[in-house]
Amino acid sequence: MEQDYNFDKMIAGQEKHYSDKKFLNKFKFFGGGLGQKAMLAAATLYVTLRSPEMPKMNKMIVLAALGYFILPFDLVADFLPLAGLTDDAFVILTALGKVYLSITDEMKLEAKQLVETKFTKNHQE
Repeated sequence: MEQDYNFDKMIAGQEKHYSDKKFLNKFKFFGGGLGQKAMLAAATLYVTLRSPEMPKMNKMIVLAALGYFILPFDLVADFLPLAGLTDDAFVILTALGKVYLSITDEMKLEAKQLVETKFTKNHQE
C-alpha cells in the first residue's frame, strides 16, 4: 500500500499543519484539560511521530491527529470549560487505537516521561 502514495513527501510537507513546538506549547497549556488517558495518548503519539520505527502510514494518522489538536479552531473551542477539549481527546484516542500495534514499550516509557516532565515538575515549582 505504501507504494501507491508518496508518504515521504506528505510527511515532509507537514510543517504548515504541525510542528513539535506548536504541539509542545499546546500540550503544556491545555494538556491537563484532556484528561489523564488522552494526555498520555497525545504524548505517545508525539513520541511515535519522531520514531524512525513507526511505519509511514501510521505517521500520517498521527500527524492528522496532532495537527487537529494544535489547530486554534476546531469543532469545539478549546477554551470552553469541560467540553472544549472533548473533540481533541476523541481524535487523539482514536488515532492511538489505529497505530497502537506499532508502538513499542520504549515509546510508551518515553511518553510517560514526557507527561511527568511537562506536568509534575511544573506544578511543583
